[in-house]
Amino acid sequence: MSAHVLVALEGLPYPLDVRVRAEVEALVEAGYTVTVAGPTGFADLAREEWIGRVRVLRFRAPPSGSGPLGYVREYALAVPRLARLVRRIHRERPVDLLLVCNPPDLLVGLRWLLSPPRPRVLLDYREISPELFEAKFGTARAPVTWVLRQALLWSERLAMRWSDAVITVSEPCRDLVQQRGGVPRERVFLVGNGPDAKRIYPTPARPELRHGHDHLVLWLGMMSRQEGLHRLIDAADHLVHVRGRSDVGFALVGPGDVRAELRAEVERRRLGGLVHIGDTADDDLVRAYIATADVCVSVDERNAMNDRAAMRKVLEYMAMGRPVVQFPLAEMRRLCGDTTIYAADADACDLARAVDELLDDHAGRARLGEAARRRVHDGLLWHQQKPELLAAARAALGAAG
Repeated sequence: MSAHVLVALEGLPYPLDVRVRAEVEALVEAGYTVTVAGPTGFADLAREEWIGRVRVLRFRAPPSGSGPLGYVREYALAVPRLARLVRRIHRERPVDLLLVCNPPDLLVGLRWLLSPPRPRVLLDYREISPELFEAKFGTARAPVTWVLRQALLWSERLAMRWSDAVITVSEPCRDLVQQRGGVPRERVFLVGNGPDAKRIYPTPARPELRHGHDHLVLWLGMMSRQEGLHRLIDAADHLVHVRGRSDVGFALVGPGDVRAELRAEVERRRLGGLVHIGDTADDDLVRAYIATADVCVSVDERNAMNDRAAMRKVLEYMAMGRPVVQFPLAEMRRLCGDTTIYAADADACDLARAVDELLDDHAGRARLGEAARRRVHDGLLWHQQKPELLAAARAALGAAG
């Protein structure tokens, strides 16, 4: 029988989490039997179903956390529910490999709740939890904040040491795994966030997505507080009310917990007819939005987390040949080189200026988009990452007990 891989996640439901979906499909194609255990959410509400050859079991997701103690409460409710699913799956068919998708890092500890023979563990270290905590809540030294950050550092180290192999998204993250987690380099595998060519590919534009405007500026992603979306609203305000553009619309599309406040801010700024706040989009709509956009943007600001991140949305824009404006994050500058435009960090006015200039330069947009497309296709696509994922799975399964 093929090895049984159990994928455990607490955040987004499967298959909405694009990275997890790509990993699962790669493992299935390689001959593994794969089960996914994760939360309900958005349109994925069935407690058990088959998606293709993948069995998916879901626990009832608790309310999303708000504030440091809110996240503690969320995890305190979610992890025991996930643990019950994991134990049930292991009883029905023993798990050979537990693929843990953080956060939280201590999901790795689910291994110790299972009866022998316990599975090997492969950790997908895709979020740097201590730095993510700082991005969400700042670096204030209030006692509760300090204690929680120290707990995250401790759980991160423990998770890495309990894992038989670790995959991560960028070279700076791999360095952290080695330095902070003490994991030998031969047990750390770089599996980037490259676009999946089966999911992101050229498609006809849909002019109705412009909502009557000549131009469309697009942002896609998870609408969470650390995404810097207030900067994009600031830039739209500046572009329209200061630079005087009335021919451009903005689309912000994706799930998340800040849509309501973004919509309220749009109305307060008198941008209601110009900025469209969309909901979760399926793959067809994602492709259509990217194909229709004249300029795509990323507004993640520089911090200890973002400077190490490989932003999937930017690579997806580039894969479809769209011109991109972003802030100058360290890892994204390394990945993108001179194939995107960089606005001054966290500067909404400079972001508006860069977008304004690109909108007036049709030939420049075409050149930039083509250079970006070539850059991604030259080593950054998902199928070029899969060999490392499969090597990591083999390494974890073959690790000494």
